Amino acid sequence: MEEESARPLSELREGMTVRATITSHQPWGFTAELDAYEPVGASLDTVRRGTEPGVERLVRQLPPVGAVVDLVVGEVRDWQHEPWIWIDLTAPGTAEG
Repeated sequence: MEEESARPLSELREGMTVRATITSHQPWGFTAELDAYEPVGASLDTVRRGTEPGVERLVRQLPPVGAVVDLVVGEVRDWQHEPWIWIDLTAPGTAEG
């Protein structure tokens, strides 16, 4: 029963690193599903955030749909009245530059 062990979205905080599964590629970036949490919409806008060190690395080698990656919660906000919130994700920084 995967839903029983899913962590509540109320635990998500800006700056947290989360495991996420890439669900689609979009012209502006990609969408993902957060592993271990209640179902939620999540995305990374690689156009807007593409110069950030971790995001730049992801843009160079876009993870395929189905890949599991570590991402950072950038912003959490309610999305209309559905049980859906918008998670703006980014990538962990690296020591590359």
